[in-house]
Amino acid sequence: TSHTACVDNMASSSSSSSSPSVLAEGRRTLMIPGPIEFDEDVLMGGVRLGGTSHVDAGFIRVFGKCLTQMRDVFLAADGQPFVITGSGSLGWDSIASNVVEAGDKVLVVNTGYFGDSFGDCLETYGAAVVHARAEAGVGGVPSLALVRQLLEMEGPFKMITVTHVDTSTGVRTDPKAIAELVQAVSPDTLVAVDGVCSIGGEELRMQE
Repeated sequence: TSHTACVDNMASSSSSSSSPSVLAEGRRTLMIPGPIEFDEDVLMGGVRLGGTSHVDAGFIRVFGKCLTQMRDVFLAADGQPFVITGSGSLGWDSIASNVVEAGDKVLVVNTGYFGDSFGDCLETYGAAVVHARAEAGVGGVPSLALVRQLLEMEGPFKMITVTHVDTSTGVRTDPKAIAELVQAVSPDTLVAVDGVCSIGGEELRMQE
């Protein structure tokens, strides 16, 4: 469970700077896993820098470096990462609109709110969604036996989705074990992993 705390920055900001801070005045720090707070120096640096064209040589250099470093984060040395601008749910839309067609069956390994929401997104694009929910209810993880049963009895599935860590419940799944099961039982089923809350903190080897 995530604990949320708000801290009033007015006193600390006024004591650490000789001039009053416009951004910090009345601003509170929300300490949650994300979205994150930006330091005021970072925000003001962006203001001073102004806009940068996507064809600018400096942007191309930085963007290329980001792609290289993403391969390290995703533990995929020769993988091809993509950078898209949007919230985490844009990843769901990208998958649903480009991979799934109306009527395709999708199995959602559901461990909380974001499993529900991923399923809703897929249904918006016409997918026939089946949820694998933990037998123990909230805070539990659907067993591999249940996932196998659904793959065998409800399939074939075009795709199976896994939320690596669901922010709403803090539940962590085992994408590697699920992927191995899918490869053994339904090898034509695509495995899609939502790693918004886990990448960089949990090991996720995309190419395995």
